[in-house]
Amino acid sequence: MKKIKIVTDSTSDLRKEEIEKYGVEVVYLTALIDGVEYREIDNTEYIYKLREAKNFSTSQPSVGQFMETYEKWTKEGYDIISIHLTPAVSGTYSTAVSVANDYKNVKVIDTTTSSRGMIYFIKDAYKYIQEGKSLDEIYKLLQEKREKVITYVSIDKLDNLVKGGRLKKTVGFMGGLLNLKILTKVTENDELVPIEKVRGKKKLVQAIIDNMKKDLAGQELKTISLVHALSDEYIKLLRIALKEEFGYQIKDEDIEIVTAVISTHVGEGAVGILIELK
Repeated sequence: MKKIKIVTDSTSDLRKEEIEKYGVEVVYLTALIDGVEYREIDNTEYIYKLREAKNFSTSQPSVGQFMETYEKWTKEGYDIISIHLTPAVSGTYSTAVSVANDYKNVKVIDTTTSSRGMIYFIKDAYKYIQEGKSLDEIYKLLQEKREKVITYVSIDKLDNLVKGGRLKKTVGFMGGLLNLKILTKVTENDELVPIEKVRGKKKLVQAIIDNMKKDLAGQELKTISLVHALSDEYIKLLRIALKEEFGYQIKDEDIEIVTAVISTHVGEGAVGILIELK
């Protein structure tokens, strides 16, 4: 049986024990605040730093990082399944594909999600490896799984979008005055599109529930994970609403503060609702 190695990127929010359990190799994205680069930093500490930032940006893993990683494991006799975040957030997937094209035994997965949503794919990949499935079989199954994962992202404050040059300052200012909250969704074409604009936290939670009801019609829930950028109040409201509406109790282990790179993009107060269907 051919050995298979799982590779992923740091936006997966894998905990140390999960990296060890699933035998994952992680390539790192970096965040930059006012000229200082951060690769491994406590997620909460980073968000505090982001509050005072004048300039910020992120960068994907380099071609060299992927070449080094793929070369290392293929030389040791492994096939590689490389699992990455949606291109809606980063060019990491495209870089991985460009390097993987030089290897016959490396397959790259665009999960169409990020953070704890990527772990749904990593867990399945690990399970399939244990079952003795081939690289091609695993690749096909994970490609099919993309249809079983739904990703919503709520934007609480527009400040980061303005600072990052993604939104006009006047729009951001008015959004703040109106207490405007934006609910977005990652499409099957890897686009992060706004689907609701509401005022206030409770209306945002209701918008999430309403959209879930539409998207989950006739489907069966397997897992819901909540990730956030210091959004404890939203998390509490969502846990209550999900229990009331769907009878689903969110496990503490399925809640996580997002990594520096993701919080840089979405800003403090954002919440990701990552759904896995059966």
